[in-house]
Amino acid sequence: MTQPAYLDPNLSIPERVQDLLSRLTLAEKVAMMSHPAHGVPRLGIPGYNFWSEALHGVARNGRATVFPQAIGMAATWDKELIHQVGTAISDEGRAKYHEALRRNGSTAQYQGLTFWSPNVNIFRDPRWGRGQETWGEDPFFTGEMAAEFVKGLQGDHPKYLKAAACAKHYAVHSGPEKDRHTFNAIVSKHDLYETYLPAFKKLVTEAKVESVMGAYNRTLHEPCNGSKLLLEDILRGEWGFEGHVVSDCGALSDFHLHHKVTEDEADSAALALKFGCDLGCDHVFNEIPTAIERGDTTEALVDRALLRTLGTRFKLGMFDPAEEVPFTSIPMEVVACDAHRQLAYRAAAESVVLLKNKNNLLPIQPSTKKIFVTGPTATSMEVLLGNYYGFNNQMITLLEGITGRIPEGMGMEYHPGSLVKHPREIKQSWAPFMAQEADLSIVCVGSTPQLEGEEGESLLTPLNGDRDSISLPAVQVEYIKELAIHGAKIVLVVTGGSPIALGEVEEMVDAIIFVWYPGMEGGRAVADVLFGDIAPAGRLPL
Repeated sequence: MTQPAYLDPNLSIPERVQDLLSRLTLAEKVAMMSHPAHGVPRLGIPGYNFWSEALHGVARNGRATVFPQAIGMAATWDKELIHQVGTAISDEGRAKYHEALRRNGSTAQYQGLTFWSPNVNIFRDPRWGRGQETWGEDPFFTGEMAAEFVKGLQGDHPKYLKAAACAKHYAVHSGPEKDRHTFNAIVSKHDLYETYLPAFKKLVTEAKVESVMGAYNRTLHEPCNGSKLLLEDILRGEWGFEGHVVSDCGALSDFHLHHKVTEDEADSAALALKFGCDLGCDHVFNEIPTAIERGDTTEALVDRALLRTLGTRFKLGMFDPAEEVPFTSIPMEVVACDAHRQLAYRAAAESVVLLKNKNNLLPIQPSTKKIFVTGPTATSMEVLLGNYYGFNNQMITLLEGITGRIPEGMGMEYHPGSLVKHPREIKQSWAPFMAQEADLSIVCVGSTPQLEGEEGESLLTPLNGDRDSISLPAVQVEYIKELAIHGAKIVLVVTGGSPIALGEVEEMVDAIIFVWYPGMEGGRAVADVLFGDIAPAGRLPL
């Protein structure tokens, strides 16, 4: 039997996709239009779920190397490092993808090669819970750093993508979380082109990012996933983007449910298809046949969308023999390997920002007799992870890192001292007296992902992910005051994914380092900075 053209690796990708499309019914095409793209058993076409995450490591898919949160990696200002991180992530993603195929015969959500990262929104409001996912507040800097991440993730093979990156959330999307499904971003042309678009343009025109995710909000009255201005005029018209556009999850339903720009699901599907949203993270595209029956869209627009999304799958080698695709041989041993652990350590260490060092209290001197470690984040696993994280069985908390580094003979005690947000129930703790007996107190405070994050994720925020204040939580401030009143010499280790106003606390402490959400090696990296093995060379990206 003659091999169908779509299975011939020697033909161009457009030729192969067109051949495949010619063999599909409309129902089969529509079944491929959402992120769990259905397979076509009669043609031997497997299903594929486009939704995978890799913001700072392969996420939500079992064991992986957990790098510092994106805002922490931004603080390194080290483009070469970020390229290496992207390369490591795609190595692990490839190994895990092929292992899942071997084990199950298919891959599920989060097990794919289409990673919906990086987030290149501009961190304008410090209260925004998802600001931690970004590269900071500067459009040029964001583009420079994220471009290296994309290049590392996608690789440089002349024929195949190692993984497909995604620039999100396009565009003018910087919170607030509670209003993201209804918000209409009104922005001047100058601000649009000077602030919100440069990073996306950089990733499209220079890094050749394979996909772009449309945001939930409207921009200048048009829903971003159905915007003539953003998708047709700018993205494909001005920048010549050739990859695929995917909606954020549930964003197409927002057209009719919240933005009120369409009447129903079929109407929303037609609008999204018209201006070039090619893949729905939603069920809305299931109504494409109804939209065609009404005369609101055409099968030709469905083919246009599939030419792009199937094109990505072909570029990833999903329809080619394994021996033709160089990345299929990446072994599982690469996942969370020692080399990647060291890379995570390097990224965490380079991200640490020294904000104060009165009388050169840091680094901790060998003559120090005793230290006291305290604070609500000292033993926190959450502050290592940030959000959109993977998992590792060898995470190193701040307390564990310090414990592993302190020289034998130097005394050390620990007491949590304070909770993250809520008052303690006992009136008096031993912590201030333990601090009095130590030469210095390493006080671990700040935000946690429970205080800031995405809609529906952060358990301790009243604003569905955003903060209502940029101040350090009051109970932490009171605890620091209590230590200071008892004469403690304080080194403040601050975690967080966004700016924190320390206010009067700054005058009560002798040294301050900001360590972000530093990933699996965070404790070891922070300890090595405290003891002077590594200089705190991070710089604020906001």
